[in-house]
Amino acid sequence: MKWGQLQLMPKNTVGKVPAVVYSHGSTGATAAAFDVWAKELNTAGVAIFVVDSFKPRGISETQTDQGQVSPSAQISDARNALKLLATHPQIDASRIYNMGFSRGGSIAYYTAWPMYQRPVDTAGAKFAGHIAVYPGVCEIRYRADANDKATAPILVALGTKDVSTNEATCKQYMAEVTAAGNSVTVKTYEGAYHGWDTLNRFGYYQNSHTSFDCNMELQMTDKPGGGVGMNAKDIKTGKSITSYDDWDKAAKSCMKHFAMSYGADDKQRAALVADVLSFIKK
Repeated sequence: MKWGQLQLMPKNTVGKVPAVVYSHGSTGATAAAFDVWAKELNTAGVAIFVVDSFKPRGISETQTDQGQVSPSAQISDARNALKLLATHPQIDASRIYNMGFSRGGSIAYYTAWPMYQRPVDTAGAKFAGHIAVYPGVCEIRYRADANDKATAPILVALGTKDVSTNEATCKQYMAEVTAAGNSVTVKTYEGAYHGWDTLNRFGYYQNSHTSFDCNMELQMTDKPGGGVGMNAKDIKTGKSITSYDDWDKAAKSCMKHFAMSYGADDKQRAALVADVLSFIKK
């Protein structure tokens, strides 16, 4: 883990408290982490640890080029934050959650799976749940559910007007994961654009680099000599992919740059906060 900031609850909090490891999106650890989520979670008696995976690596954003920082780096950061928080005398080690947004939503989803957990030894600490808000995992799916179950419940939040995430594709993916015996709850927020949980006025991320409508997937393998993975395929074309080079070419060719709309939605932000707190309290 490179760097993070722990914000505790009001001083009158008694006993150990639950905590959230916050995994940021492509624009980095922005004001929403503090002005929205630290405020709301702290008020509800929940600690929040905001991890900054970009600045210590010399990166300001990956919005225009997602290849600048590997998702594995952010997964490692989240897992190391979990390990650290579990030793904190004021934190309930059994109630630490990973919550992420956009690119960070992907991280919060990946950390639910044993294959992605194994590279970082957390000394037995486990996330109690995973909250993936408008995640980027649905269009290019690096799946790890063929032989393992998620180790904790997952909440996925989707906006109906979010052009970074294909709602239909994501719901189908999560339905398959649920049918395999995993605890996944999908919530949709009507009329919500990307970043609806922020306080930002409506605008556009110019030249945004996204995988919307790629519709590719493979089952990951961490066995030596496993190659590109199992059952790698391009769903849109129906073609199987047998080498890493072919997978890489297909992934790069389907990712696009465009002006992506974003903006706050007071009503749906409040609904999301309520759903997140309900998920944590369960």
